Amino acid sequence: MDVAMISHSISNILQRMDTLKPLAIRLSGIDLDQLENNLKQINDKVQKKSHSEWLQKVKDVVIDLNDLTEDLRYKESIRSGLSIKNRIKGTRHVKKTTEKLKRLIEQETKLGEEEAAVISNTTEKRKSACEDFEKNTKHVAVGRENEKEELIDKLVNLKNTDAAVPVVIVIVGVPGIGKTKLAHLVCEDEQVEMNFGLQPIWIKTFDVESIAKSVAESHHEKRLLLVIDDLRFEINEPDYLEKLQKKLTEAVGGRADTAILITTRSNHVADNIAAGHVLKLQGLNQEDSWSLFEEIHGAVSSQHCTTFKIVRDCRGVPLAIVIVATAMLYNREGSILQPEPHIEKMFLQSFRYIYYEDLPTYQKLCFAYCSLFPEDYLIDAERLIQLWTAEGFLTISSNNNPEQQFGRACFNDFVPLVFHQVEEENENQYGGVVTNNNYLYRINPLMHKLARLVTIDSRENITVDSMGEGVHDGMLRVSFDYALDLLCGIPDCVFEKAKKLRTILLPYNTDNPRLPDEVQMTTSTCDKIFNTFKAMRVLDMHDLGIKTIPSSIEEVKYLRYLDLSHNNIEKLPSCITTLIHLQTLKLSQCHFLKELPKDMDDLSCLNHLDLEGCLDLTQMPSGINKLTSLQTLSLFVASKKYVTGGLRELTDLNKLRGHMEISHLEQVKFSQSKEIAKDEFLKNKKYLGFLTLRWDHEEEEEKESNVNDEKSLDCIVPPSNLRVLFIVGYNGHTLSDWFGSLHCLVKFTLNDCPKCEFLPPMDELPHLKVLQLRRLDSLKFIAKNNQVGNFPSFTTPILFFPSLKELTISDCPNLNSWWETEIWDNDRPSFSCISKLNVQYCPKLACMPLYPNLDDELVLVESNVRSMRDTMHYADSTESTENSNSQSQPFSKLKSMVIERIDQSPPKRWLKNFISLKELHIRDCFHLKSLPEGFRSLSSLETLTIERCQQLDLESSPNEWEGLINLRSLTLRSIPNLKSLPQGFEIVNSLQVLRLYDCQGLTSLPESICNFASLEKLVLSECRKLDSLPKGMETLQSLKTLIIRDCPLLLPRCQPDTGDDWPQIKHIKNIIHAKETS
Repeated sequence: MDVAMISHSISNILQRMDTLKPLAIRLSGIDLDQLENNLKQINDKVQKKSHSEWLQKVKDVVIDLNDLTEDLRYKESIRSGLSIKNRIKGTRHVKKTTEKLKRLIEQETKLGEEEAAVISNTTEKRKSACEDFEKNTKHVAVGRENEKEELIDKLVNLKNTDAAVPVVIVIVGVPGIGKTKLAHLVCEDEQVEMNFGLQPIWIKTFDVESIAKSVAESHHEKRLLLVIDDLRFEINEPDYLEKLQKKLTEAVGGRADTAILITTRSNHVADNIAAGHVLKLQGLNQEDSWSLFEEIHGAVSSQHCTTFKIVRDCRGVPLAIVIVATAMLYNREGSILQPEPHIEKMFLQSFRYIYYEDLPTYQKLCFAYCSLFPEDYLIDAERLIQLWTAEGFLTISSNNNPEQQFGRACFNDFVPLVFHQVEEENENQYGGVVTNNNYLYRINPLMHKLARLVTIDSRENITVDSMGEGVHDGMLRVSFDYALDLLCGIPDCVFEKAKKLRTILLPYNTDNPRLPDEVQMTTSTCDKIFNTFKAMRVLDMHDLGIKTIPSSIEEVKYLRYLDLSHNNIEKLPSCITTLIHLQTLKLSQCHFLKELPKDMDDLSCLNHLDLEGCLDLTQMPSGINKLTSLQTLSLFVASKKYVTGGLRELTDLNKLRGHMEISHLEQVKFSQSKEIAKDEFLKNKKYLGFLTLRWDHEEEEEKESNVNDEKSLDCIVPPSNLRVLFIVGYNGHTLSDWFGSLHCLVKFTLNDCPKCEFLPPMDELPHLKVLQLRRLDSLKFIAKNNQVGNFPSFTTPILFFPSLKELTISDCPNLNSWWETEIWDNDRPSFSCISKLNVQYCPKLACMPLYPNLDDELVLVESNVRSMRDTMHYADSTESTENSNSQSQPFSKLKSMVIERIDQSPPKRWLKNFISLKELHIRDCFHLKSLPEGFRSLSSLETLTIERCQQLDLESSPNEWEGLINLRSLTLRSIPNLKSLPQGFEIVNSLQVLRLYDCQGLTSLPESICNFASLEKLVLSECRKLDSLPKGMETLQSLKTLIIRDCPLLLPRCQPDTGDDWPQIKHIKNIIHAKETS
């Protein structure tokens, strides 16, 4: 870790040597050549060292010089020249550093070869580990048949449109995922050999000239296949790929029959080399992973849960699986596996030498940085990239590859080996639509332990407990394994010893922010942090109850990342704009923040300004348009104080990406001339993925607001590749014409627009997956009739909403029909691939598109069921032309349904087709008198809830229960006619959970309850007439939980030992009694 940090810092300094030339030119005494020579000598020597006192001294000197060159570079770039004071200060620093490096070189020479044996031993261990891996995987090839066929097809059927440029195919994936193995399998295939000859050219050098020479010297009668294996990228050679591409093109010399197959661990290489096809190699599936494990290790009993867990944590990466299998194979005593910690230790040792030690320097630093996070920590990829960038790990001097783009490629280099996506978390973002690849991840447990292991020696990264254990003067980064609060703050020893601290990270849990009285960091504590840790790069102070940021923050002049989110700040000090290196400023959920500093444009390095949830913010500071490096601006507040509400400030911010909300658009006023000019505020922001447009009208505002809203919306033309659009509080009658140009739109939400009467054409948007319409009081119809699809035009049929998966229509009381003129019979189109339909409080909506292919969720609340009935009868019109079966019937694939406040009669036998339904919730159906006909057809039903159905008599349908062979959970709430469990219900012996709430007529449970042998949980709540439990309950040996709440007659009978019903329930492990609360 020390070596990586020193090497990376020296690399950065050497790239910035030009920043020292003004000092050498204006003031004598600086020998830049001597400094450069000393740095290179030091860099060579540190590669042969492990952790030592000498290494720590070198690190201190190099880091200080790195800070200086960075400071000088920035000051030179924003001013006409360095001040005399800065020149003198810089000159002295450089002179001292040159002398210190010289002395350190001399000291190391005197020390001689004291650590040679250590370095030699490390090299031998790495060599041995690699040889073991090669030996164990030489003849192993598992689970790559599909990828192999894909690559063979691309090679055999080359289509080169430009003969001067060779066809390039790239295989990219994490180290050890099987890229080289796959390339060998492809090259050894008969079809490839027939096309390219028996011996493709394999190259394992990264030197551009050597690669080009190998190509130029090739003389094949057949087509030429060149394999460049494990092509890597070094951060200090940003133009490497461009040079390689140019040399390859020259070497091919116009041959159209040349193919180049590249394997690489670098997503940066895959993204930036001109490849005709890129295969991103994923991990093996669970079956293939286990097959590979057993091929190395041999068969393992299914009882070994530990083995399955470890193999699962390898995330399908063959390298990790083979190392685990080998470690277990070599550490067995007879047939007994060694304890998990022993196997884990062997794995981590091997993986350190094979994987970590082979990473490029900047990726070693990025990987070790993860040791600061808790195990199983939920990681926002964008935030981690911002942290890496702030630490200086991702510095790349290339205009073609901005740091954020390079950072994303670097992060992807760790997926899936180090990080794996958390699917359930990502599904919750923006309704399942993730913008700008902003996924959530967790670090794999074994990799987290490896990150902690590689930082042990240097102890640069420390996780501190409340007692301050492990704190020392050489630590650079600290996180805390406890939440800072009124009782536990930062330990005093951190302030006393860690003066050179560069990073403070806090446990991040914004899902449950603390209340103001739970924590309050005082101004004096903030002062102490700013005045002590002046070399800070990353400062995380989120959710600490901070009210005031003291002006001493200007002392932390190298700060690049500042997180003040979830605090009670009303105003930031003006001096915060002197933090000229600041790249990321997070102020999200600072609900009391009223304004930003006036001179925000001085923060010319600012890339990310997060203002999400700053509800009291009234305007943006002027000059924000000068922050042309901004990539994140999550909130822009329009204000009537500025022309066009200040929106013109956005015009030049064309690097914005991710999500941006523009609020208070009611403040925007456009003159006639401005309306004609139509400034392109957003149109050129091609990286912007998610846009929210919000109006906040007061109730007493004049009626003419709709005219102004329509004008302002017309002028805010989004980029054509926008993926998600939210419009909230808009008072116009319809939307703008530019809506039809959003051909990349994936999700559209229109909320709280009381005057909107109809919508622009949407049915042909090719990528629209989610459409949500909520609280549109004046909406009469959604589409004009000329938008109807599914019918042949002069050329080909146009699909109606070809990609729509999820449709929500809620609180639209005047919506009568989907179309201006109602369409019935066979002329009505249907949604081709819809999965979720949610219609709530739309009582007049009878005519809408059909949805026979609905396969996930249907929610109908206080709405017309006519469309459901028509969809049910959809099959009647197709039976004459198609041989229908149960799986092709409408609703036959539906998984979940909610029916609530439905007064109209549903279609007869309306449940007969619901053969895949797993969840059914029936609520507030006041006219429902018996179970719906066809209830017995629900053979897949697992969860049933029936609530507040006043007239329902479950006794009237005894035969409808017999088909519910998979029912696991039943909830009955507020069913006044229920006196006991209904007749016929005892046949449902699959039941595991039974809940009965507020059933005022319930007087007893039947003895037949003993049939529920699988019952695990029983809840009885507010059943005030229930006065006993059946004897048969004593036979329910699976029943683990019994909850009795507010049942005054029953509770005394269930008291331990004394209650009359205690004998039949005493075997239940978890019994919870709760008396009636007043």
